Amino acid sequence: MAGTRKRGGNKVATKRQLSLGDLVLAKVKGFPAWPAKVSRPEDWDKTPDPKKIFVYFFGTEEM
Repeated sequence: MAGTRKRGGNKVATKRQLSLGDLVLAKVKGFPAWPAKVSRPEDWDKTPDPKKIFVYFFGTEEM
């Protein structure tokens, strides 16, 4: 008898908007998730991209 459990069933169904200063665990391909803070690209002389969220990584001090 086949199982009735759906895959990915424990994921959150709603998306939350991130605000400036929110603390997050950010993931970069090839690296583990790392604590970061949502920041503004203008504060670091970067060009804003509406498809991306700009974060400042704690400990490494990278953007």
